[in-house]
Amino acid sequence: MKDTMFVICKTIEESIPTEIQVIPFGHHDTPKGVFELDDAGADAIIAAFEAQKNDMVVDYEHQTLAGTQAPAAGWIKKLINKGKDGIWASVEWTDRAKKYLANKEYRYLSPVFIKRLSDNKVVKLINVALTNQPNIDGMVPVINKNTPGIGENNKKEVKIMQNLLKLLGLTGEATEEQAIVAVNKLIADKEALEAKTAIVANKSVIEALGLKEGATEAEITGTIMAMKQSYSTVEQLTSELTVIKNKMSEKEAAEAVENAMQSGKITPAQKDWATDYAKRDLAGFQVFVSKAPVIVQKSKVAGNEKPTINDLDAIQLEINKMCGIDIETFKKYSVKEA
Repeated sequence: MKDTMFVICKTIEESIPTEIQVIPFGHHDTPKGVFELDDAGADAIIAAFEAQKNDMVVDYEHQTLAGTQAPAAGWIKKLINKGKDGIWASVEWTDRAKKYLANKEYRYLSPVFIKRLSDNKVVKLINVALTNQPNIDGMVPVINKNTPGIGENNKKEVKIMQNLLKLLGLTGEATEEQAIVAVNKLIADKEALEAKTAIVANKSVIEALGLKEGATEAEITGTIMAMKQSYSTVEQLTSELTVIKNKMSEKEAAEAVENAMQSGKITPAQKDWATDYAKRDLAGFQVFVSKAPVIVQKSKVAGNEKPTINDLDAIQLEINKMCGIDIETFKKYSVKEA
């Protein structure tokens, strides 16, 4: 938010370029004569500039050469060889010069340099001046003709600031200090909300996850996801194990019932009942078999022979005995087929 405020409030004065072209490359005809800047001349100019300790002045209309009062428009801190684009200068402008340039009261530069008379090649730069009538035609202007004026820019800024102040809950007459306070409060509220909604795990949860105190949200989330995946795997294995156990139980129940029938402890007619019992409670069924009397002769079962009527009568008598039914009662209520 602070960066946004800075960009919005930035004036055109602060947008004045700090790198300017001071001598164009190549051959040039001017009202004051011919000159030429080549690679060797550019190197010589920069070497001479770097050899002097004082900054080079940018003045107004070459007043420094006239010997009159000559306030600086700026100070050249460095010269840069940009090849075919010529020599450029890194300038630190004065506030007054920024206003002139912002209002387009000055747009161009005029260099003062020394050239060799033998070949007209530039060998040293003396200084530079802001002017509106440069002798060198076609140099890069400090301010482009399409650059908006400071008055137009200020109108846009006022409109932007009014909208911004409105968003901050302030009136159009609010001061800069009030705007800064409102922005800082907005930032503080945002940070407080982020802190309030942040995922914070208590100590017991962190310990349960096997993490150290102060674990990050990413560590906590990653651990939970890994455990969730492990749980899904365990759940699948458990389901498969249950199926296997059920099949084994059915097999064990079937074997137990078969053994009981082979030992004569249950009749073929009791097989379904015995199987259901063994599936539900195998241990209980095994106790029953161990205590139940033999009601079918083993030889009959082993040979798969059908019991005779007499055998069935013996079996029935044994069942009656187990159920507490006396012979007379059984004969009274039993029905025999013809």
